[in-house]
This record gives sequence, structure tokens and C-alpha cells, in this order.
Amino acid sequence: MLPATRLVSAPEFTGEESSMGNARHFVRTSVAVLGFAFAFAFGAGAQLPAAPKVKTAKQQFKNILVLKTLPANQLVPAMHLIEGDLGVTCGYCHVVDKWEKDDVPQKKTARKMMTMMLALNKNNFEGKQMVTCYTCHHGSPDPVSTLPLPPTSVTFPKYDPEWHPAKPNFPPADQIFDNYIQALGGEQALRKVTSRVITAARTIPAGPGGTSEVPARGQIYLKAPNLRLSVASTDKATIQDGFDGAVAWTQNARGEVNPLSPAEQPRAKRNANFYEPLELKGEYEKLEVRAVEKVNNRDAYVVVGTPAGESPETLYFDTQSGLLVKKITTLPNVVGASPYEVEYDDYRDTSSGVKFPFLIRSIPANPLSAVVSRTTIRVEKVDDNVPIDDSKFVKPQSKPAPPPTPPSAPAR
Repeated sequence: MLPATRLVSAPEFTGEESSMGNARHFVRTSVAVLGFAFAFAFGAGAQLPAAPKVKTAKQQFKNILVLKTLPANQLVPAMHLIEGDLGVTCGYCHVVDKWEKDDVPQKKTARKMMTMMLALNKNNFEGKQMVTCYTCHHGSPDPVSTLPLPPTSVTFPKYDPEWHPAKPNFPPADQIFDNYIQALGGEQALRKVTSRVITAARTIPAGPGGTSEVPARGQIYLKAPNLRLSVASTDKATIQDGFDGAVAWTQNARGEVNPLSPAEQPRAKRNANFYEPLELKGEYEKLEVRAVEKVNNRDAYVVVGTPAGESPETLYFDTQSGLLVKKITTLPNVVGASPYEVEYDDYRDTSSGVKFPFLIRSIPANPLSAVVSRTTIRVEKVDDNVPIDDSKFVKPQSKPAPPPTPPSAPAR
């Protein structure tokens, strides 16, 4: 079982105001009013709580003219993705801390571009999300419309009817997954472990756009079959999140407890599966070994797996060790698919003798963060088969909001 990399909700944990100012309120909203639309994700017969009504972006925020019907909790992730697609920060289109103002010309242009993009997909691709901001911008605010000279070096070989490309000879996905299990220590050894406590030092994003990182400490508690609790602390605050066997939730620095978004719930459920490496093949309806690529200067098999009803995930397995070294997933977004990449490195034996990654890097810091954010987890200790009471994983209640600070008395 690999650790969930979402120890904290990073934008809530900065300790200082970012360049977005009130964007922390926006990110809180993106976690605060999330319903549950994925009854199928929790197995046959599973019953979920009634979904709270989610406000639209127009109802929640001021001066929303294009994405009026977008659920309010999806607005900030969409803005983060646009930032990455154009290679800009919030201030490129917005008056920071006065987000509703239209004083920046680029904001009006952005509205026109989003309207055009949505119309292109609706009228030309049956509503499928084929055109996104990245389609034209490729990380620049000024899309290139003229072929640059000299053109990209491309060779055009003469047609040879006798030439055929060599068919790649990759091992089947089942074999790659079996090798992964063996590399971790084998099924018998993995099944002997029923609980795990991980102690780690990590970084979390802070500052403008989450481009700086601050140190934190954390613990991850895992118990079979699918209980998980993650706690992270800085000198200013503590945040935790978990999976209680049915629902994934987060608790921010003010003590507010909220479920993850419907799009994140299935992935959170898979992450909480204590024996996920043993059951990895069953997570995907379709599997395909597509290539060999470099990950940290080592060859890795590229395996694309498609979970039922979700976007494909890409897994990279070291061709020599057999270990999982990278995983890329995406979350659907009104302006495109938000990528989320995790690298696993420095595998070592735990106290029970099975392998575990002691270095984990995430880009962005978590799926709701700005795409420029980063986080690194450095595991210090892994204790297996530690007694953990089930009560530890119960979703906590939100703490009451502190009373408002009374105004200062006027000077006499």
C-alpha cells in the first residue's frame, strides 16, 4: 500500500497570505460544499449520506458572467488550471483581493476566450472537451499563430513499401503487476501486514501561487482493509484528512470538516485500500502497456489503466526493479483535465521486511492546488502491525467558528 500524498490541503496551510489573498476562501469553498454523486464508487449496496445542495459559481461569488452554472467548489480549480495553461498568476487577469472588479483588460479577454472554447466543443465535438486553453496557449499568454522560422527539424523519409515499423515487445500488464508485487516482497509478506504508521517530514506550498515551500511534519495511519488518517503540522496549525471506510474528508486549519469532491472520492477510496498493490489489476476495466520511458534516468514501462467511469491513469514501473516509480491521474474540469503526478523513490524495507517508498514528490501539491505548487514527503520511519483502534479513523465533527474579534476602543 502506497501512502496517500494528500497529507494536508495545501492552500489552507500556508500560514501567510498568498498573492491570491482571498483565494484561500475560494479553495475552502472548493472543499466545503461537496456532495456525493458516486454511489457506484463504494460498491454494490453502499448507501451514502444525502448530498448537500451545492451553490453555483454565480450564487457564491460576485460578477460571474461566463461560468454561471459551474458548481462553486469547481471555480478555483478551474482558475488554477487556466493559470498553468497560460503560464501566468492570478494577477494577470484579476485585481488581487478585489476579484470581482473588471479593471484588468485580460479578464474581459479571458471571458471571450472561455465562451469561444465552450462553443467550439459544443458545436463541433458533441460537447466533448476536445479544445482547452492549453490547445492554443501551451503555457504562454500569447498563443503562436505563425510558423516560426526555421521550422522544427522534421525529416520526411522516402516512402518504402517494404518497410514496416518493428512491433514493440512489451511484457503484458499482468506480468508487470505481478513483478511489482514480488518487488515489494511478495503477496504472502504483504498480507501479513494489517496496519501501518508512517512518520514523515514534508514540505507544503506557501507564498504567491504556492511557489515556495515550508516545512511540516506528519503521520499517516493505515489499517486494513481501507482505513486511513493523515495528519500534518507546522508551527502555526494542524490539518488532517482521511478515509473512514466510506467517505474521504478533510479538516482545515480552522477545524472545518468537509468531504472531498465527487471527482476525488473514487481515487481516495483506491488510495485507502491497504492492499492496493495486490488488487491493482482489478481497479481497471482496460489495461495497455504502451511504451518504455525514462523516469529519473531509469527505464520504466508505461501502463495505461482506465477505471470504470473515470479518466485513464498512467503508471510507470521500473523495468529492472519492477517497482512503481510514477503515477499520473487527471481530474475533469470545465476548462480541461487537471493533471496530478506523484513520483515514488528510495524504496526501503519496513519493519516487516516489505518495500516502501521513502521519498514521494507530488506535482501539484494536491489535486486542488495551483499547478505550480509542489510537495515532497520524506519518510523517516514505517512501523508495521501497530495496534490502531478503529475510532481513530472516524470522521471528526467540525469545530465551531471562533467568535468575531471585538473592535478596539477608540483612543481618548
